[in-house]
Amino acid sequence: MGELLFAGLGLRDERDLSLRATEELRRCDRVFLEEYTSRSSPGTAARLAGLISRPVETLGREALEAERVVLEPLSRGERVGLVVVGEPFAATTHLSLRLSAERAGHTWRVLHNASILTAAPSLAGLSLYKFGRVVSLPAPREGYEPRSPYDGIAANRAAGLHTLVLLDLDAEDGRYLEAGEALRVLASLELRYRSGVLPPGAEVVALARVGSERPEVLAGPWEVVAAAPLGPPLHSLILPQPPLHFLEEEALSRWRGRLLGTAPPGTRGPANPSAARP
Repeated sequence: MGELLFAGLGLRDERDLSLRATEELRRCDRVFLEEYTSRSSPGTAARLAGLISRPVETLGREALEAERVVLEPLSRGERVGLVVVGEPFAATTHLSLRLSAERAGHTWRVLHNASILTAAPSLAGLSLYKFGRVVSLPAPREGYEPRSPYDGIAANRAAGLHTLVLLDLDAEDGRYLEAGEALRVLASLELRYRSGVLPPGAEVVALARVGSERPEVLAGPWEVVAAAPLGPPLHSLILPQPPLHFLEEEALSRWRGRLLGTAPPGTRGPANPSAARP
């Protein structure tokens, strides 16, 4: 029987791998990088291959959900590494693969890493203890505008909890739901259902490229945030629920200043932009 190693990549690229994960991946017979549930920075697969001295094969949605490409080498007794952006079991797709490997008699291990689920609230300065259910917002498509994300935010608001909203992506086709469009989708749902999820002037936090050298965070009325440039993906949203703790209030005041151009220094990445990898 084989062994399946789930290695969390973290938020950005191969430099966010733990030393332990790097060592373990060097011992694998096959290494895959999954880029369906999220996306690493361009060139990560090639740089990772050089780092671990092993070929790295990328997996899209179809191959990952079919599972065969991972299970077949396991059936030959090989050691397979699956590198996942963020935390390996944050997505049910990876849990399904783990259970399939278990049912086939294979062993598995996991090496955890940072996830957007904790990084976005931490960067914004909002308490993790005051977040409710995470909501995923799909990109708008003709005839498809599910109500469940709206209801999830409404339930969190009713319980006095903040909401982290993860935005839809299709890494294979290079399509990413951006914060401005996502806010307009939520505003459309608000007009339809009127539960107070996004009333006029409601404060939101928009985040871009969390975990990179140059993240962006803006806080303010949703109408203003929706029109502000955040730059390239990946984007996410937080809908904070008042009343805020005084430390949360102070933290958000910095990001409100980013929106207005009055933020104090130290709100973004390195002082020298040339030090940052694109």
